[in-house]
Amino acid sequence: TFQSLYRHQPILPRCHQRKQQRQRLEQQQQHKINPRKISPLHAAPKSIGETNTVDLTSLRKLVSEASELHDKNLDSSSILSADRLQSRMTDLETESSDPAFWDASNSERNEAVTRDIARYGKLQRDVELWDKLRTDSVGALELLEELLSEDVRSDEDDEMISMTAEECESCATQLLESQQKYELTTLLSGPYDGSNCRIVLTAGAGGTEACDWVNMLYRMYTRHANHIDDFKVSTLDESAGDVVGYKSVELLVEGPNAYGWFKGEKGAHRLVRLSPFNANNKRQTTFAGVDVVPVLEDDAVLKDIDIPEKELEVTTMRAGGKGGQNVNK
Repeated sequence: TFQSLYRHQPILPRCHQRKQQRQRLEQQQQHKINPRKISPLHAAPKSIGETNTVDLTSLRKLVSEASELHDKNLDSSSILSADRLQSRMTDLETESSDPAFWDASNSERNEAVTRDIARYGKLQRDVELWDKLRTDSVGALELLEELLSEDVRSDEDDEMISMTAEECESCATQLLESQQKYELTTLLSGPYDGSNCRIVLTAGAGGTEACDWVNMLYRMYTRHANHIDDFKVSTLDESAGDVVGYKSVELLVEGPNAYGWFKGEKGAHRLVRLSPFNANNKRQTTFAGVDVVPVLEDDAVLKDIDIPEKELEVTTMRAGGKGGQNVNK
């Protein structure tokens, strides 16, 4: 029987069981080394051959990958040249320094030049930072190779190796992440991708469940926009639900390439879950509509919009008899 099988095994209190489990985990940690948590530069032996194999291979690969992506981004865009950026900034600053430039009649050009100065100024600072990170990472790698090539090393040399390796890894990682981010932004090259955008959330079929689903989407988009650098989100309009959530919400997202980032969210979003608002706890499917439109600030773009006459609906009403137009439609 079950009792006879476990008759001779003592039943320990819960605190002793936890103590034994903790001891087993500590023993496992002593015999198990995680290469991601323990840097080979800090824990490596002083054998030069082993150090070269463990340390330099990963660092060389990281620096090479970051440098190649940096060169690829520079070659793919002609505007990223330091000379061209400086020339463009000089032209814009010269134009804005003219006293007649700030006249009220030239307000459209004022806004365009101000945006261009902010855009090219940020690109210029980014390019300077990328060049510095690449120079520092390559220089640190060359110094590290020189230090590791020495036959005899002291404790000070080991400390210098550790500091140099950390600097090389930090600079190369920052360079790689910044280049990956810029490579992603180059994909947002649509005609309105660089504009701000408005996001309109509307509750669909589902009643209270749909209003709660709109609230979840509202929190998701708001938090996502707040976590992106140089992004600002504000609520323009909201209509509260009868019980929870919202019937509709309108958001304004301001930032570089805001429409490009959020245009893929346009459409119907479906939620399937065990509804907490259902007394029988049944699975319920609800929908919410998401509409994303760019904010067009350039009047020249608005002038190019042409609405065909065949898409216009003209309704004519007469009010000749008693009751007015509501009767005589």
